[in-house]
Order: sequence, then C-alpha cells, then structure tokens
Amino acid sequence: MVPFTVYCDNCGAANRPQARFCIACGQTMPVVASAPPIVHKGPAPSSSSSTGLLAPHSLLKGRYRILSRLGQGGMGAVYKAEDTDIGDRPVAVKEMSQRNLGLQEIAEATDAFKREAHLLGRLFHRHLPRIYDHFAEGGRWYLVMDFIEGDTLEEHLTAAGGKLPVEEVLDIGMQLCTVLGYLHSHQPPIIFRDLKPANVMRTAEGDLFLIDFGIARHFKPEQAKDTTAYGSAGYAAPEQYGTAQTTPQSDIFSLGATLHHLLTGSDPSQSPFLFVPLSSSTIPAELGTLIGRMVGMDTKQRPANMAEVKQELQRIQRLVAQPAGSQLPPTQHLGGSSLPSPQLVAPTPSPAVPMQAAPPVQPSAVPAPLTPPPVRSRAPRTLQRIKKQWKKEGDTHYNARRYQEALAAYEQAIRLDPDDVDAYINKGNALDELKRHQEALDAYEQAIRLDPNDVDAYINKGITLDELKRHQEALDAYEQAIRLDPYYAGAYYNKGITLEKLGEEREAKRAYKRARQLGYNG
Repeated sequence: MVPFTVYCDNCGAANRPQARFCIACGQTMPVVASAPPIVHKGPAPSSSSSTGLLAPHSLLKGRYRILSRLGQGGMGAVYKAEDTDIGDRPVAVKEMSQRNLGLQEIAEATDAFKREAHLLGRLFHRHLPRIYDHFAEGGRWYLVMDFIEGDTLEEHLTAAGGKLPVEEVLDIGMQLCTVLGYLHSHQPPIIFRDLKPANVMRTAEGDLFLIDFGIARHFKPEQAKDTTAYGSAGYAAPEQYGTAQTTPQSDIFSLGATLHHLLTGSDPSQSPFLFVPLSSSTIPAELGTLIGRMVGMDTKQRPANMAEVKQELQRIQRLVAQPAGSQLPPTQHLGGSSLPSPQLVAPTPSPAVPMQAAPPVQPSAVPAPLTPPPVRSRAPRTLQRIKKQWKKEGDTHYNARRYQEALAAYEQAIRLDPDDVDAYINKGNALDELKRHQEALDAYEQAIRLDPNDVDAYINKGITLDELKRHQEALDAYEQAIRLDPYYAGAYYNKGITLEKLGEEREAKRAYKRARQLGYNG
C-alpha cells in the first residue's frame, strides 16, 4: 500500500505521497510506488525494519507488559505498558528501529542512543516525563518513561473547535517557556527542535508535558554536525533546514508558530513561513507583535531567550485581566548575550515568586526570584474565575506593600480552591512580610503537600527556616530544591548563605562556586 507520508530527501519535511514538489523547500519529490502490506504474526516482531507491531500482553525485558499502542511514527512507535516489577505502574514505552543501518552505523547509533537516554535521564522538571529505563531487544531500542494521562495539544485543539481562547494560549505559552528555558539553561543548551501541538501532552488539569525529544535524530550517524533538516514543516525554523546551526532561537520560532496555530486555527504546515498577522479584536495587539517577532526569518529578529518571551506573555496576561481602558507599563526587554542563565532572569516582581533570601555575607547579593509553576486546580470554572479575581486583588495589595490586605485576598482564594499551590505560596510570602514566619512556614508546607515537586515552595521554605534560625532544616530544604532542579543557581547560592551560618566555610565556597558556574552573578 502507498504510505500516508513521504519525506523530502533534501530537507526532511513531511509531504503527501502524491506531492510532486516538497511543501517546505520546493525540491522535486520521488515517485512513490505501491507496496504490499506487511503482515505480522506472533507476539513480537522479529525484523529490525518494522516497529509498532508488539501485541498486547507482550513482555519486554521480562517486566514491561504491553497494553496498547498509542502512536506510530516514521522511526518508531509508542505503547502504553505496565511495569510488573513495581506494582504494575503505568509507563509509556518508546520503540525505535535500526532499519537501513550497517553494522558500523548500528554501533555508532547505539552509543548515540545511550548518550541521549542518559541525558534525558538526568533531566528533572515538572513539564518533562521522567525516564526510568532504556534497553535494546530484538533489534530495537526501547525507552521507558512516565505515562501521561491526557490528550496531545493537537487533540485538545481539535476538540475545542480549532481555536483556543487567548487566556488559555497565554497559559500554554508560559508553561512551554518555563520548560524550554530549563532545557536551554544547560551547558551546552538542549534544543528541543520539534515543538508542535502533537508533541505536547495536556492533562485534564491543564498541565503540559513535552513528550518527544526526537531521539531518532541520533539514528542518522552521518549527520554529525547538528540535526540538519530535523523538525516538522511549518513549525521548524528556517535554520533547521540546513542553512545554519540550531540555537535556542530555533525553539522560540517553533513556540511562536505553535501559539499562532492555537490562536488562529491555521496549521503552519500547510504554508510554512507564511503567518497571517494577528489582527482580531479578541487578540491583544501586543501578543500579535510578540508572535510576529518570534517567527522572524532572521534569528536576530526574535527575542533573545525564553525568559524574555515569558516576561512579555506575563505582561500581556496582566493586560488581558485589566478592566477596559487601563494600561500596564511597557516591558523592558531583556538583553542578549550578557544575560545570566534563563532560570535566573526574573519577570516583573509579583507575589507569586519567592521572597528575597536572608541577608548573605555580601548584603547586596540576593538570589534571583523564581517563577511559579502553572496553577494545578480542580475548582469548577466559575469558582476559578472568582478565585483568580481574589488572587489578582492580592497581587495588587502585595505590590503596594499592603500585606495584610494581600493576605486576606489570598485566603479567600484558598477557600474557593484549597488545592491551589500558588495561592499558598503567595500567602506564605505575605505572612513573611508581616514577620509571621511560623505561619508562613505552614503555608509553604501545605504547598509542598499539594505538590512535592514544587521547587519554589522548597526555596521559600528554606528562606523562612533561616529567618527562624533553623539553619539545618533550611539547608535540607535547599538540598531538596537542588535535587528537583540541579541547575537552579539561586538554590546553590541560598545554600551557601546557610552553610556560612552553620560555620561550614569550605562547603559554602563550593556552593557559591556552583552558583557562579550556573550563571548566578548577584
């Protein structure tokens, strides 16, 4: 049978099988001949040239029981499975083939796959699935990771009628900025390269996860210089077609293309690099301007980094929430190469970010504030709107240093939604400003109970424990924050402050040194 998709030999873009010319680069496409279907019999495939044929109840590595196939791609498939060694825990298993590779290429690709798997295994972020295992079996590679219950952003968009409201798109953009900024903060930066709605999972609560790191790019050992022609037509930046090295700006382009698609319903893969200006009365002009910069053909036209994009999205979110006729001050765009690591760049101050640390040896040096995670709420939609109003009122009071009024507003929000992690963090910040440190600690502890992986809550907990002179417990809190995010420089800096208070000068110097290595320059 004729395949559903053919790939351009010149740029790698996906095309219809009948296409005479590539939709992305214009290259003449080869004629696709019909071929008989592949018929598979038995519990597991034996040929290394096919994937997606594992039958339900097949057992991989003696422990991963296949339940169903979730998807099929050009280089592999993804299954839902259960880990029989750990109480039948649900997992996702990604299967990748070794087809069309010689013996030497297989050896090189195997090493590349292991390096990629080890890299992903070291990543820990609330918007990334965890990697549990990787192995080879039956001529294929397998990667075992978290099973994310939900739909892809592409499926969610279709279910919503092809477009999403501005408020939701802003939240999606900020979540993706957070995780992409985390990837870009590594040295060397990790470039996702294939951001699009189909590669983002969305839970019922609205939390997002990147689900495809394009490990298949390592399966082409001849492409030693970057991932030339790697990406999806329409979402991939121009430089991904082999014209230049990919950089964090490439992911900024893909995010802009994704946000444009979500707002307009116009699929960029149908007309790559042609984005209709956003001139709708329901879309703020500032958002149209930002997305226009993000999808600039020249990398110099695009924002410098994800921190700048997120800062502007946050400003636009506040603008959307303002009463008609009111205005917000313009954003001062962040600089270029002189910036510290993205995770240390703070948006306009808000009570939803951690307060400053206890005074260090150098009083002027304080760790950069953190940006809060997306709200994980189970409140009904009407209560959500009322709750957001209380939180906004709290923010207004907090920024005006009216901490008692801010506290009252955050408590109203918590009454409406006792599962709102950010509301507890904001409440703790207000209590700390009122010098009610024990009550602030209780608020941060509640945030941690609701989300044990919230780095912000541990940082704030540590700062408050320092205020209470409970330095060893503060150190434990910073250590936990570092375990959750090993690349957060501010956590190392705060750790150094506390170690000095405990008289551990040598360890404090090591913590400060690590903070500087990660880009902290306070």
